[in-house]
Amino acid sequence: MIRVVIVDDDFRIAGIHASYVDKVEGFQAIARAHTAAEAVAAVDRLRPDLLLLDLYLPDEHGLDLVARLRREGHPPVDVIVISAAKDADSVRAAMQGGALHYLLKPFSFPALRDKLLSYGQMRSRLAALHEPDQRNVDRVFGALRAPDQLAGAKGRSPHTLETVERLLGSGDQEMSAAELAEVTGMSRATAQRYLSHLHEVGRVEIRLRYGSGGRPEHRYRWCRAGQAS
Repeated sequence: MIRVVIVDDDFRIAGIHASYVDKVEGFQAIARAHTAAEAVAAVDRLRPDLLLLDLYLPDEHGLDLVARLRREGHPPVDVIVISAAKDADSVRAAMQGGALHYLLKPFSFPALRDKLLSYGQMRSRLAALHEPDQRNVDRVFGALRAPDQLAGAKGRSPHTLETVERLLGSGDQEMSAAELAEVTGMSRATAQRYLSHLHEVGRVEIRLRYGSGGRPEHRYRWCRAGQAS
């Protein structure tokens, strides 16, 4: 389970974001902090994996908080920035400060879900990186780019993509392109295109099943957060 602390000075917004986190399998919102001081205390006490961090806190800027956590030797924690700040300087400073994603407010649940899932996939790949070569290092960093690739995929409907994700992620099951086509009503070629894309960006894994005909059938299964692929 990936443990998340929500840091936002707005109590209502923090509650909404916490409910979003709890809807994503493999993630749990374990605390909410509304000031930088509360965030530091939560990091020291709970040792979370991830902060969802607003930049405008009443007692300290969010990026100054991140720098202080690292400078003063507090428990290590990853950071995804959630902010209404749309200026290039804020984005640049967040990148330089080590933020893994920058999510603009207001955002929908799917937008945060995609960021969290890509973060979970990155952690999974990093944990499996024992003797890294360039290809495997690229796969770790590539996991963080997956949401943009999915959103911008030419010729793919976000609604259809979400349907495919939901079907594969709803249980511990695997499907072939033919089975997906039958369930959704799309053509087998279209189903294969969506499944192949999800595999390319690390969302699904492939298992080969050999039948009597000799040619293996590709079966696809959702990669759970924290599961190595």
